[in-house]
Amino acid sequence: MRRLEDARDFRLLPPASDLQFTGALTHLLDQEDIGLLVPTVTEELPKVAQQREEIRRKGCAVFISPVEVVWIANDKWQTAIALLREGIAVPQSYCGSSKKELLETIPFPILSKPRIGRGGRGVLVHKHEGELPDVISADRVYQEFLPGEEYDANLFAKPQGNTIAVVLRKTALKEGIVGNALEVERVEEKEVAELASRAVRALALEGPIDIDIRRGNNGQPAILEINARVGANVRSAEDVLVAMINTWRSQS
Repeated sequence: MRRLEDARDFRLLPPASDLQFTGALTHLLDQEDIGLLVPTVTEELPKVAQQREEIRRKGCAVFISPVEVVWIANDKWQTAIALLREGIAVPQSYCGSSKKELLETIPFPILSKPRIGRGGRGVLVHKHEGELPDVISADRVYQEFLPGEEYDANLFAKPQGNTIAVVLRKTALKEGIVGNALEVERVEEKEVAELASRAVRALALEGPIDIDIRRGNNGQPAILEINARVGANVRSAEDVLVAMINTWRSQS
């Protein structure tokens, strides 16, 4: 088996939307004698989660949540519902087709985003009713826009074990007030770390997890969304990578 630090090769697989993806991944694991699989693309997560026990039986470690949990995390509306059910703070949210109900539920400014998406794609902030689309559809989630500091909580959770949490403050966003983080800094925010850890336990998430959190007008943090995978800023939270590698090595 290759040592981690010697990994230099790349292999091209079909996209996760391709029916050949699962077979191609299984073939690659067999062919290359891979010891650790780290999925990083949102669309791949449900398929990898569905295969996780088969992958492990091949002698390849993969740290990922059960498939039903991955589906919840991939769907931002289902994430909000699941967290609310557990008493965990999220912005006021709406998903449906009634513009009247939306306006009665959420004050302006209103943030909208695709129910299933990644990388900040399609995120909009609507300052007044005229900026809302004429037709409201259930493929988008509408939420109260929280104006406070935004954080990226990076975690590693073992099944029925300890959770490591590292909080990064987003100091610059791609779209100014929304979007991907262009710059982050590591901060000690106990309240934010505890909120993220509560969400991980409530949804029974496993492995590396990336959670976006923002403070509202009242200063209280709320969860914007959950990615059931390593985050884009994990190199600034290397404790998560170290925990994953150490767990892998302890199981080898």
